[in-house]
Parts: sequence; structure tokens; C-alpha cells
Amino acid sequence: MSGSALFRPTFTDLRAEVERRVSNDASPETITALIDELLAAGGDMPAPLIEYDGAVTWLFRSSTAQSVSVVGDVLGYRLDRTQMTRLQGSDLFYLTMHLPLDAHIAYAFAVDASETTARARWLDRCVPDPLNPQRIVMTNPLRMMSVLEMPGAASLIAGFDTLAETPMFAGIHGLWSAALGCWRRLWVYLPPEYDPAARRYPTLYLLDGEAYLLSAELPLMLDLMIDQNEMSPVIAVLIEPPPVRVSSVVGLRFVVDDVAPWIDARYATSHDPLDRIIGGADEYATRALMIALQRSDLFGGALAQSPQTPPIRRVAALLDRRDVRREDAPRCYVDVGRYDDPAAVESTQALCSVLVSGGAVVSYQEFAGGRSFAGWRVTLPDALRFHFGTSSLASLA
Repeated sequence: MSGSALFRPTFTDLRAEVERRVSNDASPETITALIDELLAAGGDMPAPLIEYDGAVTWLFRSSTAQSVSVVGDVLGYRLDRTQMTRLQGSDLFYLTMHLPLDAHIAYAFAVDASETTARARWLDRCVPDPLNPQRIVMTNPLRMMSVLEMPGAASLIAGFDTLAETPMFAGIHGLWSAALGCWRRLWVYLPPEYDPAARRYPTLYLLDGEAYLLSAELPLMLDLMIDQNEMSPVIAVLIEPPPVRVSSVVGLRFVVDDVAPWIDARYATSHDPLDRIIGGADEYATRALMIALQRSDLFGGALAQSPQTPPIRRVAALLDRRDVRREDAPRCYVDVGRYDDPAAVESTQALCSVLVSGGAVVSYQEFAGGRSFAGWRVTLPDALRFHFGTSSLASLA
């Protein structure tokens, strides 16, 4: 069996050939060489193997592992549902599944993990795919995962992966929070040619700041989009979340009473609420949206990526209150992965309907992924264009 740039044997070919040779008592060295040949035929991206019909085969080699499962968004985190099979007579584990041809997947291998052990205990010990160079940093817990982009998947903005320089930060600050009773870190991004004497800048606050820093590589994205005149220069404040889950009241006080005044006192921020956007992903998307609804005097918009839907009646009541006070409803960017739980998609659509009914300007989209930054970082440029875009379309949205 041989491979070239014009023809790569499928995994079905490999499995049949290995099984034939094992039945003929081929040596372990022969089997290993056969597997090496197949993987070498993949060039710089040897795995996973993707067939024309969306069949994906993950491969993992280990001579000591007893069990291996593929886990991640879209795939899920049930070890028994995505457990790999060891190829007879070899050190190769495999799993084949069909995926949508436009999907973005973040995944890792759970090696010798157990369903009886709490997920948090084995999740941070999962390993990225040694055969796949495309990776993404995830947080909570901090770990590395591999990224699978199917042939029809949308790409990151052009040039994003080619940036060689890392943007300079104004600083990584330690802030004492009276609301939380502890110290939190703030990563502050300043746009190129930041000039506090010349102007005041719009500000983007992100509640799960470490994730947007490491998983989305937001500073690089901002640098590129500002340089390409896709968005106005902004100051980005990436906030370290509270160390434990806190009430919505405490979370609101942390942002409104501690973070925002501290930033305003040190940087040339615009005090116009329309220039202040608060955002996040997953549970932090919900918190950001609720803060924007409650404090129109500070935040004129929200960026909510796959929000955990808040109580609809509460959202409607806050919008009604703003209407009585003749306050503008916030501009809201909302997205959700269409391969997420169907209930999550439906609830996000219902949330957007309530926002629109309450007078909010909403930009909504569904992306080809689940609930992770493998998809959120692809749609993030759209959110930035909606809130800070320089085009006439963005200004009228």
C-alpha cells in the first residue's frame, strides 16, 4: 500500500490490510510500518482522516493505554459514546463518526479516564491530538485542545494566522474588588497609535477575559481588524472572573463599582454608553447581557456568544422598565452554535425575539459548531464589526 499527494488510502483500506496481515502472522514491525506509511501520506495534516461524505476517523497511538475516548464540543463528554477501538495487532486506536461538512470542532483524547470520576478531574488531563498541529488553548480548566475544521468550515479572518508580532498591552493590572473581597487581574489592550491627548476611545469589557485572551487571541484580532479599517480603535478590558460563582448582584457591583471606574480613571475612555460594550461567552454572555439591560447609563450594548438563556420574563421586565424611562434598548450581538443542544438554539432564538420586541437592535447568527471557542473565535469578528465597525452598514444597524 502506498500513498502520494494525489491518492491517500482510506482508513478502511488500512484496517483491511492490517487485519489481512495479522491473520497471516505478520510481525509487529510490519504492522507499525504499514500504519506509518498511511500517516505519512497525509503530509502536514495526517489526522484526523476526513472522507468526502463527512466521515471522520480519529487516530491515537499508544502501546500502554487501556481505553481512549474522543471528547469535545459537538462530540460531547460521554466517554462511553465516543470510545475508540484498538486496531487488531497494533498500537493504533480509532473512532469513525460522521460530522457536518461545515463544522468547527475542538476535541481531545481522554486516556484511561473513567465515567465514575468527576469530569473536572479527568478533563484537565486530556491530551491534544499528536497528529494534528491545529490547536487552541481552553480555560477552566486551563488545557490544550485540538481543532478540526471540516472542508466546508468558515475560516478565521484573512491574515490572522500569519501575524508575527504580539500586540503590546498597557498592562496586566491587579485590582482589589470590594464587591468580591479579593484581587482580580485585568488585561488591558490599547489600540495601535493610542493617543489619550487626541481622543477618547470606545471600550469593550469582556467578563471571561482570560478565555478571550488565550482561546480567541483577541488582541491579535483587534490589531488586524483596526489595521484593515474594519473597526474603530477600541480599548479592550479583559477581566478575570470571580474565583467562585457569585450572585448576579455581586457580579454587577464588581463590574459597575470596581472595574469600570478604575479603567475610566486611568485610560482615555469615552463616557458615552453607546461606546461601552460588555460581553462574554456561555454563562458570562448571560451576565453581560443582564448588566447591559440593568445599567443603560454605563453600557449601550452587549456581546453575547452562546448565552445560557436568562429568565425571559426578567429580560422582558427590564426592557419594559427602560421603555417607561424612555431609555434606549441596548444593541445586542447574539450567536449560538447550530450543532449545540437543540434546546440551547431554541432558547437563544426566543431570547432574541424578546429583545427585538422590547426595542433592542439585535444581530443574531448561528455558526457551524458547538459551545466552545473553536466556533466563537470565528464569529467574534462579526460581533466586533457590529459594535465597532467603520462601514455605513454597521453604523445603521
